[in-house]
Amino acid sequence: MDFSTHDRKRSLLRAVDRVKTADGLFPVVKRMATAFGFRHVTFLDFPDSGSEKIVPLVHMTTLPIPLLNVYDAAGLLPTSPIAATARKRPAAPLQWQLQELIDPSDEARAPVRKRMERMRMSMGIICSVPSPQGRLAVLFLGDRRPLTTEEERDLAVLAERAANRFEELSNESSRSHTLLSARELEVVRWSAEGKTSSEIGCIIGLSDHTVNAYLANAIRKLDCVNRTQLVAKAIRLKLID
Repeated sequence: MDFSTHDRKRSLLRAVDRVKTADGLFPVVKRMATAFGFRHVTFLDFPDSGSEKIVPLVHMTTLPIPLLNVYDAAGLLPTSPIAATARKRPAAPLQWQLQELIDPSDEARAPVRKRMERMRMSMGIICSVPSPQGRLAVLFLGDRRPLTTEEERDLAVLAERAANRFEELSNESSRSHTLLSARELEVVRWSAEGKTSSEIGCIIGLSDHTVNAYLANAIRKLDCVNRTQLVAKAIRLKLID
């Protein structure tokens, strides 16, 4: 099946242009991922040679934060051959296979590789776009066959349009974030540790309902769409460690 059709590409481009808020863009980006047979997508600042962790770079992602934390704990970003290659050819999309990201003989990082295999992420493609702050990148992951030349070209066009639209919408809103309350920060910190609402409630002596209310307030204040994006943005804004 060829996922890259002219009509689908045109429809997705129109959808990007119609989006009115930065957080409203992410459902469209997820549609892009699905349309091309990918399971996950991440919107992030492109890692430069001094980047040590990926979580602070993330704007939006469908990946669970615990997986990203495991990736960072394994120290994969500074030594990533994919990131190094992408920095050498930033204008071109880069496809890769899991064995290129993590050497199968690297036992120290085997848990990350096995976790990605369980989540059916055997390959991916990274598309990067210039921005006033450096570069934005859109990372697609899944277990599909390699993209054809036409698919790769179309996905790069869509990723560039989405990144440019994200920049426009971010600038329009000027990102005057309302500070989170002490209790909201507390539940966000525990959420970053991978705790559920029930677990957080037991730890700090609140009901599930109250914990969810604090998380919902934090999501609204930081203009996010879910807990994963909330945690990633809170870390990036240095609201939590």
